[in-house]
Amino acid sequence: MKLPVFIVAILLLASSPAEAVDTKLICAHKETLELRTSNVITRCKDYELSLGEGPLLYISLPATKLNPNLEARFLAAQAAARKEGVELRIVSGYRTVLKQRYLFSEAVKRYGSELEAAKWVAPAEVSKHPLGLAIDINYPSDPAGAGWLDLNGFKFGLCRVFENEWWHFEATIAPGAKCPRLIKDASYLINLNKTKLGKQSKK
Repeated sequence: MKLPVFIVAILLLASSPAEAVDTKLICAHKETLELRTSNVITRCKDYELSLGEGPLLYISLPATKLNPNLEARFLAAQAAARKEGVELRIVSGYRTVLKQRYLFSEAVKRYGSELEAAKWVAPAEVSKHPLGLAIDINYPSDPAGAGWLDLNGFKFGLCRVFENEWWHFEATIAPGAKCPRLIKDASYLINLNKTKLGKQSKK
């Protein structure tokens, strides 16, 4: 008897290894912050923090605090750095939209134009701080400490983003992946956003 096509498809899916099992998930022990590799099926244990299985780029709801996976990544990196005699601290993480707008307006006053200001402070519409997805490390007096994170952050899924900001890190990759090339400065995000909006308006 010939089985219908959709039944054959279901049987093939059931007999194939689940792709999700192969997706790594990094977990950190809540007390020791030692890392362990799990997967998205078995997840992390109750006594562990999840560093997430991929980059943390977007959220669907307004943020009110630092993203928990980003915080877990930082805590694990901080513990590893401390073992090597390096201290890491978050100087600025989550910011409200109003706070980011204020910082940008102050930067405009300081640098004379929005374009120049955006090289150092991203407008709220493109900044990852109001999404709880960006952290500033050891600013302004310890670039050497942040340099440790620049070299080792990929192990925890943390990457420096801008060439001109040694202190700004985001979770742009899965833990253990390769960090992307640095962006010259935050003004690039404005141009990128304008391009996206232009494409949407033409649809």
